[in-house]
Amino acid sequence: MISKHVHYEAAHDNYGALARYIADAGHEGEKCLANWCAGCAADDDYELAIIEAQAVQSMNTRSQKEKTYHLLVSFRPEDEARLTPEVFKAIEERFAAALGFFEHQRHCGIHKNTNNIHMHVSYNMIHPERLTRHEPFRDYAARDKLCRELEKEYGLTVDNGREQRQENALSHKAAAIEAHTGQESFESYAKRHKGKIIDALGSATHWQDLHEALKSHGLGIKPHGAGLVIVDLHDKHTAKASAVDRSLSAKRLQERFGAFQPYRSLRPVQELSRYQAVPLHRSPERGELYARFRTGIETRKNKLETVKEREDKQIDVIREEWSAKRREIEGMSIGKRNRHNLLTLARKHEKEAIAKVKMALLPEREAVRREIPYTSWQDFLKLEAVNGNEVALAVLRSHKEAVEPETAPEGAQAQAKDWSRHGLDYAAKTAIRAEYTEKERVLQERQDLSASGKKELQAFLRMERTAAEARADGVELGEIKRRIDGKGIVIFTLDSGSTIRDTGKGIFFSSHDPKAEHAAMLYAEKKWGNRLTIEKGHIIFQPEREIISQRPERGLIM
Repeated sequence: MISKHVHYEAAHDNYGALARYIADAGHEGEKCLANWCAGCAADDDYELAIIEAQAVQSMNTRSQKEKTYHLLVSFRPEDEARLTPEVFKAIEERFAAALGFFEHQRHCGIHKNTNNIHMHVSYNMIHPERLTRHEPFRDYAARDKLCRELEKEYGLTVDNGREQRQENALSHKAAAIEAHTGQESFESYAKRHKGKIIDALGSATHWQDLHEALKSHGLGIKPHGAGLVIVDLHDKHTAKASAVDRSLSAKRLQERFGAFQPYRSLRPVQELSRYQAVPLHRSPERGELYARFRTGIETRKNKLETVKEREDKQIDVIREEWSAKRREIEGMSIGKRNRHNLLTLARKHEKEAIAKVKMALLPEREAVRREIPYTSWQDFLKLEAVNGNEVALAVLRSHKEAVEPETAPEGAQAQAKDWSRHGLDYAAKTAIRAEYTEKERVLQERQDLSASGKKELQAFLRMERTAAEARADGVELGEIKRRIDGKGIVIFTLDSGSTIRDTGKGIFFSSHDPKAEHAAMLYAEKKWGNRLTIEKGHIIFQPEREIISQRPERGLIM
């Protein structure tokens, strides 16, 4: 488990909005498994407790800082079966005590809209009686220590804490960028080349030597605040210099070279590399996809820039026109108040004219965004995968190692399943199997086509067949929502809110729901045949096994 403090500036602090987001109030429970409030006089009345917390915050008029502490605690998929509502509440109480918020009002919720089930907590930083603001000191250390303790107590998967982090670990911002885009962050690029930079720094005698060493990799260095930042010479990216390496901190460099001196172009420096936000995925299949992604991004950028240029020209004409009218008004022989009113009216008309130009061009912008709806490499891969590109799904799953595109296992459909042993309709099963086997065969023959030429992913088709066979078993799964996350995990959500998640190497399911378990077993058999190992909420393919291990007998689930 990992925890994070989601920081807000005081200007954007809104306890009510955060608490309602935690309860998923606007989406009728699409992603919220449970929500509750604590420390409130309103008891279990969630909405009334929000009003109560906001009233307490308004009574503290002295503090100008944020008054809401947003805590996010994320858990591994394999731990979901161990996490009951009671366990979540106990974990939240431990965090409240560790952070000093046990006597404070808070609103909590459990969300399932990502592969990792997670808990949000909104703490009112204003004490309900003393009306003083409490801000935890070194909260990251307290949260990290508590995470390790809770993992041991509840038997959860152990995540790397602060003491296990490597020297080259990225900052939270850079890590978030890489997780969201699937591309190398600027900070990561700078750290990748820091060995060569440090080698050059070893023989440097003044600031110019350092500038030239950085410039050879498309980098620069300049003051920022009380320290220094590494900058991208070809864009606006920056990274804290001391975060790239301690030897690049302002204190150490100034002790060595004296006061900072900017770069002077005394001699040409050959640029060996520059930051290009390359993909992080290891799949050898990514080349053709990445070329299409870059082409799409360039096309989107050029089309939007064309619209922006037209907009700017029209706006410049409007501003010149109204600037001339304001000069005319200022030259009129009229009263000061009347001149002021006319100038105010002129500015209002100018804003209205500019707004009309922007509104007129808005459909063109929206058309470009619909045509090319992605802005990052990861979004492109997700779109391709949803459209049926098995290679894109494999690339999404290749963060740590190369992954082969998924295919139906040879003979999987031929591995006999004795339906009669379960009292099921053999004829119905045979018909369903024949129908979807043919669909899978067609997909296999179309593997070389682009995403637009495909119809459905193997995983989506497999779940359709699972739903059909479950219906023959007497289990109605209802409408199954499906999506793909940034790690290439295919997530199916049943009507009950339970999920089945296919990571490629394993299948996780909500073990508290018999329907989800039944569907997950059928799905796993379609994917791997009978050689499965089943743990609580987790199915793994075991190629060396010849029978299903620990498999419960499945009958009709009503």
